[in-house]
Amino acid sequence: MRYIMVTVTASLVTLVTGCASTAQSGPKFRTITYEEASAFERTLQAKAPPTLPQPTPLYTQPVNKKEPCKLPTSQEQLDRSNFRAYWDGQCKNGFAFGLGRDIAISDTHHNEEIITHTGTGDHFESPRVIYDFVNNNVRYVTPTGKFPAAAWFNEKIFNADSSFNISNTFGITDEQGNSLLSEYSPFNPARLFLNNSRNIAYKFIDNSAMPVVDAATVSFSAEIMDPKTSTSGGVAVVRYGNGQVRHLKLTGASPEMIVLPIEYVNHLGEKLKAVQTALTAGQSKLERARQMEREYLYMACNGKHTINGLDNSTATKICNWRSQFKPAYDKTFAKYTSDLEQLRKRAQAVEQQRLAQQQINVQQRQLQQQQSQQELQALAVGLGQLGQQMRDAGQQSLNSVKLPSTQVDFTPFKPQGNNSVTCLNTGSTTYCRD
Repeated sequence: MRYIMVTVTASLVTLVTGCASTAQSGPKFRTITYEEASAFERTLQAKAPPTLPQPTPLYTQPVNKKEPCKLPTSQEQLDRSNFRAYWDGQCKNGFAFGLGRDIAISDTHHNEEIITHTGTGDHFESPRVIYDFVNNNVRYVTPTGKFPAAAWFNEKIFNADSSFNISNTFGITDEQGNSLLSEYSPFNPARLFLNNSRNIAYKFIDNSAMPVVDAATVSFSAEIMDPKTSTSGGVAVVRYGNGQVRHLKLTGASPEMIVLPIEYVNHLGEKLKAVQTALTAGQSKLERARQMEREYLYMACNGKHTINGLDNSTATKICNWRSQFKPAYDKTFAKYTSDLEQLRKRAQAVEQQRLAQQQINVQQRQLQQQQSQQELQALAVGLGQLGQQMRDAGQQSLNSVKLPSTQVDFTPFKPQGNNSVTCLNTGSTTYCRD
């Protein structure tokens, strides 16, 4: 089953999940400058961004229309074997017009697009919903400016013999091709946020909704990526399940633990905030495409709608297509819910054990204090004034002992700990942890 973005890069996983038999003290983390932290970004920004392919208007004549009715298509579709197109809307001035469905079928594909055409042949301005029945994919698009600017949502269904999964992606793209998006699944608590400026991408993975069983589990990560190669570089931020945060410099095969300057930490935070702000604002824009789909399906799925040249099962496939996945969806969601509940119970048990051990440690400290006080008092009685002086000195020493705090700082980007690391050797592999 393809789960969505539940891990960070392999190097980060190695760093935070290793366990070993021997340990040695490592160096303290060094604090790097803003210039060093941003070196990888500057390298990517210096590269020329990829060119945006401008769509070439191409048209085909629907086989179910006798009058001239140019219907937008693509070269990829025209090149397919036995390609034919149908349009169940109107025609005006020789072009497809009004609300309707563009049905494109060949020997190897079956796409359907719900759209409102203006009668000018320019379909890039119109909201649209595209169904790909071969690849189990549905895409909603509402243009927000010149191509490719749009608010969009993509739903990809994976339906194999032994597994079922859904990947949802919601994004905003501007006229320069920069994208802000979030990727998630109904069967996984992890969520990806991507701020993609075409030649540089900032990737954030929030797995904080996953119940924490292992304190070394990564609950949050931030990375900088080269979109062309999908490789990470520069620096990264990782937060563990116990709330501890580490800053990393990705150099070679082994990441180096460092401390980032606060200015760069704020820089990463702004990149994440930009994604969240844009997606919140984009929801209302995407609703235009959803509303158009609802209105069309109300018309096309009333039991009376027909399309010349198409049998009824093909003409109405869009009406009940999703229902075939309901049994697999319900089964997968039930298992996911059960597994998540079991994980929550395990996490609660681990937390209870931690609190119980913490209470034992507190009680042991208190008992040691009481025993020390009793010993000092007995010694004072036996030795008179000298004993009184010793008791005062001992009491002052005991009062300086502080119990460990139960509060944890969960600030996402702030490094925590004693600024040092322990390295663990297992054969040919070295892992580093607190």
